[in-house]
Amino acid sequence: MEEKDIIDKLKKARLPLFSLKATGKNVKKVIIGVESKKEIIYIPEYLKILTAAAAGLFFLTMATYYVVDNMDKGNNFNKNGGVWSTYSDEQEGGNSMVWPPPASVTGNDFIMSKPGFAGEKYAVRVTGVTGTKLGLNYNYFGVVNRFSSDSSCPKCIGVNIEKYNGIMFRIKGKITSGKLYFILPYEGSDCLPERLTCKSLTNYADYEKDITEEVKADWTMVVIDFRKDLIQPYWTPNNAVVPIDKVLENVHLFKWQFKNGDGQVVDFWIDNVRLF
Repeated sequence: MEEKDIIDKLKKARLPLFSLKATGKNVKKVIIGVESKKEIIYIPEYLKILTAAAAGLFFLTMATYYVVDNMDKGNNFNKNGGVWSTYSDEQEGGNSMVWPPPASVTGNDFIMSKPGFAGEKYAVRVTGVTGTKLGLNYNYFGVVNRFSSDSSCPKCIGVNIEKYNGIMFRIKGKITSGKLYFILPYEGSDCLPERLTCKSLTNYADYEKDITEEVKADWTMVVIDFRKDLIQPYWTPNNAVVPIDKVLENVHLFKWQFKNGDGQVVDFWIDNVRLF
């Protein structure tokens, strides 16, 4: 559905169902994700006459947001002191390449790039190419954001985010082959010093969503409902199946992982990461 069609639907339904100042500018705030919570009175019946897309956008204006990172400071820490870092299959003998390079390789901090969303400040930019050495589904690189300063090694302490419905972020880029996934890992309290990460409790069969089709040349908003949109991969063994709410009780990090690029250069940007 086009933006103008959603705006028209919101305008037509305005009078009997909710209070909204009648300017096109204010209605458009619903579409572009600008929070104007005081301008809207939520009426559940309204969702019955909206399309699924419009309903989702309408709900977002009423959500309680928690800003994980808006990248405005241009450093490698989010609001909680959690670090950004890249990784690749090189640690397993693969030949994928990623920029910014992993800290385990260079010892350097993650590098933020300019400009961010709407041409302002900074954003996370990751570019690279997956190799072919490890075979299908095993060639990868990506970027992670630790939720807090305590969720990294050696402490490996997770945070309960069960009260939130999901995560949203801006993204843009160019992907010509392969798949980009958002992943919600499930980690424990044991640190693995050789990998500079906390031990996976699912053997990496983590909840994920394919967001490849949402990566466009211009910035778009990705909205992921933790309980509706994320699934564990089909190959998950029975002993690694975990309820999503159990994962949400102990979150260490968020991960964006690219797989199987077949030698093509991949470039994607991330900005304004928020929970809702």
